Amino acid sequence: MAGGLRSSPIPQQEMADRAANTSSRRNAEETETLRSKLVDQHISMLNYPDPLKPRAPLQVYPQGITPEMEARWLQMLKKNGV
Repeated sequence: MAGGLRSSPIPQQEMADRAANTSSRRNAEETETLRSKLVDQHISMLNYPDPLKPRAPLQVYPQGITPEMEARWLQMLKKNGV
């Protein structure tokens, strides 16, 4: 039977599985390669504060203003009922 269907020694499902495994393995390797290039190799989490830990409120005063001046003004506002 010339030109007839030939049966392969490996079933088609098994060949498809092998191709899928090779493809997914290749994708995983490429992903790891790209990820390693994108990640900063010199970063250390020890250099950063814990983002979940509560922090003290930031007190930034304009030049020439002290916390004592702010306390006095707040006292004056409280005294005047504002």
